[in-house]
Amino acid sequence: MFSGSMVALVTPFRDGAVDYVALENLIDFQIKSGTDAVLVCGSTGEGLLLSDNEREKIITHSLKVANKRVPIIVGCSSCWTEDAIKLTRQAEELGADGVLLIAPYYVKPTQYGIIQHFTTVHDSTNISIIMYNNPGRCAVDMSVDTIAEVAKLPRIVALKDSNTNLSRVNFLKQKTPELKLLSGDDASLLGYLAHGGDGCISVTANIEPALVKKLVTSYQNRDIATAQAVANKLALINEAMFIEPNPIPVKYILSRMGFIANELRLPLCPVSHQAMTRLDEMCILSKKD
Repeated sequence: MFSGSMVALVTPFRDGAVDYVALENLIDFQIKSGTDAVLVCGSTGEGLLLSDNEREKIITHSLKVANKRVPIIVGCSSCWTEDAIKLTRQAEELGADGVLLIAPYYVKPTQYGIIQHFTTVHDSTNISIIMYNNPGRCAVDMSVDTIAEVAKLPRIVALKDSNTNLSRVNFLKQKTPELKLLSGDDASLLGYLAHGGDGCISVTANIEPALVKKLVTSYQNRDIATAQAVANKLALINEAMFIEPNPIPVKYILSRMGFIANELRLPLCPVSHQAMTRLDEMCILSKKD
């Protein structure tokens, strides 16, 4: 269930509130483009800037729109274990297919503390859990041994890894052969697959879902030439996604595509004029074959 080309979806806002019409259009766009699963309320979805009530409505609406066509995964990350349990239980009770749980950020736990965090959330709930390792946002990096230890828990089904040391994938494959390994870094997706990865949870898929899907499926079908050609085409877009902190650039592009208003929640602000000019110059907004 948790492999292939998956999207870390933005949360559309209009006049300070969640835009549920835009959310529905985004999910339909993803499904029609071949996306294998949709993640809502993640970091790309400004999940830490949503109220519990907003999260409930987003999860419920997303499940209704998806209507079992693709799995809905919910970002349930918190630096506080009890809060992560609360968010995970909410997603479980609403019928989500799985949750994404990041290593605790800011508090800088030890590797043992990270293991205990995942174990406690796991043992307090009954839903499938995807681990998320993102040292750039969390100030902690899950080691291969820590990931392998957490993966022993029966409902830990996958890892999203934004550590760009691709050699880790080989060691993880050896230590956790049943765990689905998902790229969390669009720029290195092809390399991640080549080292044994099973797919991605992508930011770029917000605007190019069909191309990201084509890259993943081409590689999985051993059509390496096509996968490389698609990766080359996506390289400029992947770079553009992070010229300012995610999801600032992708929301600007989606607004120019007509999907959403270019609106974020403080402390995030719309893309700067300098970055906007660069995005436009790189022709990210024009759809090309």
